[in-house]
Amino acid sequence: MTQGTASRRAINVRVHRWLMIAGALLTAIALLLLSLLPSAPSEAVAMTAWVERGHSLLSWSDELLFFAVICWGAGARGLFGARKDEPSVRINVGVTALTVALVALFVLLLAVGRLVYPVYGIHLSAEVLALVVSSTFGALHLAFLGFAVAAVALSWSTRAGLIGRAVGIFAAAAFIVGSFPWLTPNWWNSLVAVSVAAWGGFLALTGVTRTGDATERMSTTV
Repeated sequence: MTQGTASRRAINVRVHRWLMIAGALLTAIALLLLSLLPSAPSEAVAMTAWVERGHSLLSWSDELLFFAVICWGAGARGLFGARKDEPSVRINVGVTALTVALVALFVLLLAVGRLVYPVYGIHLSAEVLALVVSSTFGALHLAFLGFAVAAVALSWSTRAGLIGRAVGIFAAAAFIVGSFPWLTPNWWNSLVAVSVAAWGGFLALTGVTRTGDATERMSTTV
């Protein structure tokens, strides 16, 4: 590998790491805003008032999720999608789980957007509004489950070694509990949102596996 090629590769890795960090941070802020919402009512007739009270939080969360999915997806693909070494089952499972989480965030983006933006002036009935709200939290549940699997699979082989494995396990446990936001208090949901940013940043900085590092070191000596 020539020095120029190695330099360009290093720059690409740094850019993808920052994209992934930005995506994790934007996701965390969006989820933090959702965690500040009051508990959703169980009666459909009260949904309209609940959406109106949380309109500002919902709209800002919706806008941030759009950029979060793009940044996180591009960063993760750059870091994990163009590996030269032999395929790793853990990384394949982790990347698939992360993809599921990002798709769920995209569904969450669409659902929240429908809550705050009356497309063509079409207003939803109380029953339909309740369905969209329940779908919103269902998508959030799926996203956290995807993050939990990705946390274990991708953090297991980072350059951080045992620390990376511990971070992955603790993050996965937090994400699993946080996947039921309607059962947990707001302070816990906010803490889980912050954990998304912390884990995503950690993974971006230590996400190159030791196998990949060894291959890279061998290629730079050629």
